[in-house]
Amino acid sequence: MILLTGASGVVGRAVAEELRADRVVGLVHRDQDVPEVDEAIAGDIAAPRFGLTPERWERLAVETDAIVHSAALTEWGRPWDHYEAINLGGTRQAIELAGAAGAPVHLISTAFVHALECGHEDDLADDNVVKPYIRSKLASERLLGESGVPHSIFRPTNIIGDSRTGASHRPQIVQVMSSWICRGKAPYFPVHRGNLLDIVTLDVLAAAIAGAVEAEDLGGTYWVTNGPESMTAAEGIEVLVEHAAALGREIEPAPLVDPRDGFPVPLERVPPTSRAFLKVLMDVSEVTHYCGGTLPTSMPQLRERFGVRAVVDVDAFRLSLEFWSADRAGAGEETVRR
Repeated sequence: MILLTGASGVVGRAVAEELRADRVVGLVHRDQDVPEVDEAIAGDIAAPRFGLTPERWERLAVETDAIVHSAALTEWGRPWDHYEAINLGGTRQAIELAGAAGAPVHLISTAFVHALECGHEDDLADDNVVKPYIRSKLASERLLGESGVPHSIFRPTNIIGDSRTGASHRPQIVQVMSSWICRGKAPYFPVHRGNLLDIVTLDVLAAAIAGAVEAEDLGGTYWVTNGPESMTAAEGIEVLVEHAAALGREIEPAPLVDPRDGFPVPLERVPPTSRAFLKVLMDVSEVTHYCGGTLPTSMPQLRERFGVRAVVDVDAFRLSLEFWSADRAGAGEETVRR
């Protein structure tokens, strides 16, 4: 039996679908309607022993063969203690259960920890909204590494929908930002010179994780990114302009601006909602810059080892935009604003 934390999340559902040949028990929090798993268990990853009864915990310790730890606070810009409680706390509980069960842990982290690994934590702006999140993910990786529990680590970049359909359970930050840009709201697009726009599709990430689980592949750290195969910022903007035109909106391409050169319109003079979006883009660009502009990638190994399919990111981006266009994209934007 495979225990999947965060089973009701976007990534969790996709992983469960890839593991459909196995028995998957999903640990969920609020949303317990998860048809992708064989059994859903309500719990709290930040609570001791996931907030489960002693009987339920003991049952998991007996039955669990592997743990996929997907549950995490992924929203950017929250206070550090929130990430510490949920992301580090949840990893500690996963480690405890893995020890009791004699099971490995497959941890889903983020490729953006590379900026910290490269020694740039102090170079990132103090108010960078991504910084506390990636600190918590790297700290979680280190907890797992120091625990002695057999494990593998997956470091995905920003996620979009399935490469074949564009679908995902909820819109992710890429889709939400894209919806805003496609309505002509972006006065400019902050991006450090040399940065590539690295995105990965849900099915690619899920196939990589499921492949490692089923092959009992342990000890590796996999970068689920496109690396040098990623699109440029100019190519991404071109896709967005084309998508807006398909929706009947003629917009001008948002000019690319390196934040280090200053902005044509200062952030404080931009309307509040657009200011918040620009700040996120600026901070993600800063993190990417300190990752080297091009993220490391394990995609060749993932394709060879687990049969992960090759995907053209520009085509997948278009499909994801089409899936989340119109009313669904607007609804997603409201959730991210909160």
